[in-house]
Amino acid sequence: MAQKIQTIISTVDDLDNSQEATGSRAFEVGSRKFLIDLSDDNAARFDSDFKEWTTGLKKRTFALGKKTYTRWLSEEDAELFDRMVSFWTKAARRVRDDDDEPAHVLIDGRGKGPLETIIPVPVRGQTWWMDPERPFSRSTGEGFAAARLAVRRWAREHGWPELGERGMVPHEAYDRWFDEVWSAMDSPSWEQLARETPDPGRRASKPRRHTK
Repeated sequence: MAQKIQTIISTVDDLDNSQEATGSRAFEVGSRKFLIDLSDDNAARFDSDFKEWTTGLKKRTFALGKKTYTRWLSEEDAELFDRMVSFWTKAARRVRDDDDEPAHVLIDGRGKGPLETIIPVPVRGQTWWMDPERPFSRSTGEGFAAARLAVRRWAREHGWPELGERGMVPHEAYDRWFDEVWSAMDSPSWEQLARETPDPGRRASKPRRHTK
């Protein structure tokens, strides 16, 4: 009578080779990747050892010039870092990805010369305020950004006081601005709107006191 032989293959713990491995852990050090098979006890030890170096850490990524840095910081150090960054960002201006390209040599992507300036034309019910498809000139980007800013400032004073300096402006605000501001002009244009809209950065002059 033939006998059936059954072969059982088990994985041994890579740390001490003294017991069967019940799981594995993957990790990286620098650019090197590792995988280790461990028993329950050694897996718990692995988790405990690495937990000491990961608990409570905050990830911060920043770039200086063309070099990017990533740091894992304690909560205290992360707070100090955020405070330092905030000190500089409040005084700085945000730039577009293509801001370092001189306006007079912007190319349309096919080497055919400078890009023309596209003027945003408000149309009710359409997302006219969105940037056109790239590539477009810097003056085009600045024009659309100025248009969105004009609507944002108006919306904050006419029913949307919670709007901040960034974030989406509701479509209803654009439609209402179109009805009450753009369409109300005899010959709608951004030049006329600038003449009729007071500069928010300029203080209103005090009325003169009349004397007898």
